[in-house]
Amino acid sequence: MNGYSWRVCYVNPHDPILVDRTGVLTVATTDPGTLSVYISNALTGSFKTRVVIHELGHCALFSFNLLDDIHRVVPQKYWIEAEEWVCNFIADYGQAIFDAGYSVLHENTLYEVPKEIEKLIA
Repeated sequence: MNGYSWRVCYVNPHDPILVDRTGVLTVATTDPGTLSVYISNALTGSFKTRVVIHELGHCALFSFNLLDDIHRVVPQKYWIEAEEWVCNFIADYGQAIFDAGYSVLHENTLYEVPKEIEKLIA
């Protein structure tokens, strides 16, 4: 993603690596320091899909240096909450946005949408 190679690791649901920045055991975490995403191997189905997309949102925020934008416009005490909101937005509405693009661009969507997103955040 933008020149960064992220790796996804599936771990035991009680692995301490799944403790987030607030000290809570979660189902997935992203570590920009190691360019790694850790996901509980107990996840399945649509919830697993949503969690993976959410974590990829964290990867994008880091890879495209978008955290600085959040930090610029959001008071520091809300940085984590704002980042989580953005990643939830991507996980919850990203597919609907992509589907709408596909209805207009058809097979070109796979090529055009990522290219346009890259332009927006570059």
